[in-house]
Amino acid sequence: MYGMSKNPLVTVTVAALLSAGAAQAQDAGGTVPPPDPAAAPAPASDAPAAASDAPAASEASATAAEKSLEGDLNLFWGKRRQVSVVQKRLVEKDGRFEITAYGSTIPNDDFIVYFPVGLRAGYHFSESFSVELSYAYAIPKQSDLTKFLEDDQGLDLKQAQIQEKLKQYGSVDVLWAPLYGKISFLGTKLTHFETYIGLGGSFFFTETTKPTDPKPQADRNPGGNALLGFRWFINDHFNIRTDYRHYFFQKFGGGVSIPAEFSLGLGFLI
Repeated sequence: MYGMSKNPLVTVTVAALLSAGAAQAQDAGGTVPPPDPAAAPAPASDAPAAASDAPAASEASATAAEKSLEGDLNLFWGKRRQVSVVQKRLVEKDGRFEITAYGSTIPNDDFIVYFPVGLRAGYHFSESFSVELSYAYAIPKQSDLTKFLEDDQGLDLKQAQIQEKLKQYGSVDVLWAPLYGKISFLGTKLTHFETYIGLGGSFFFTETTKPTDPKPQADRNPGGNALLGFRWFINDHFNIRTDYRHYFFQKFGGGVSIPAEFSLGLGFLI
């Protein structure tokens, strides 16, 4: 105060500055509140640690959730996409020979039912393709129609009326086996099988009788055949074969003869 009384000019200047500062504070909205200690920023040393911990926790949580979701999806789609497949063939035929002994029946002749017995010999070029030679001797037997006409109706069916009889026949066929699978028999035995189809040329030895000559004559006729069959594997060497073969050749006296053969055979792979 002693200094201010000596210099009135300085005293007036300081008082004016103080008045101007108070006026500016009132124009800004009143008295400025003191700073809040709780709102003060954290120390600079703690900020980096907090910033680094948050992303790490978030990343770990996201990774665990993704793994859990991926496991659930794999389990769900695994059940939906479950497919049973044939992983391995029980028997491999590529490069092997096969011999089959078989018996069959040809029931579609009106007067004679044939019971052929024969052999087949084949070679497998691959698992799907093979070539096979067949030969059979046909054992004839009177059909029910013949017995009915002769026994009940008293008719005498002479050789002249049955103009052609099948004696022996053979064929050379190319087989294709496009299907291979497994089948469960009564839920206890799992059986391997394959399905094959084929085409080939045939030859037939027949016995013919002319109406004017009762003495039978031997005859030969070329023909062909188509087939559908199944091979049921027992082990690496043995299998059971079931075949349907439809033959055709020129009939004696005109037309086409169409023997239909159903056969059951036992095959042996060498």
